[in-house]
Amino acid sequence: MLNLLDKKVMLASQNPKKRDGRKKLKETRHPVYRGVRRKNPQKWVCEIREPNKKSRIWLGTFPTAEMAARAHDVAVIALHGQSGCLNFADSMWKLPIPTSTMAKDIQRTAAEAAKAFRPVKLD
Repeated sequence: MLNLLDKKVMLASQNPKKRDGRKKLKETRHPVYRGVRRKNPQKWVCEIREPNKKSRIWLGTFPTAEMAARAHDVAVIALHGQSGCLNFADSMWKLPIPTSTMAKDIQRTAAEAAKAFRPVKLD
């Protein structure tokens, strides 16, 4: 836990992920960022499971793992609030918060947040 302005934030780097259950297929998950996996050598995808449901919210395809991780942080804040596990400590105050917990609002806000962190060299 990291104490930022008297708010405790759980970070993915301090809370290691479980090992993947795959035996025969190559690992596609990012080794540090939660909710991020490799689609192909140039793209990263992001999705999050809805609380108390089996369904997932598709957050998009991104050119960098960092952009996908920022999109995941937006969804975590919307669905879990301050108790969620974030990829970046500054996500609580740097990222926009969706207007509701509906999937479309979360997807739209996640795409906006990821676009704000797009590296200059990709433009």
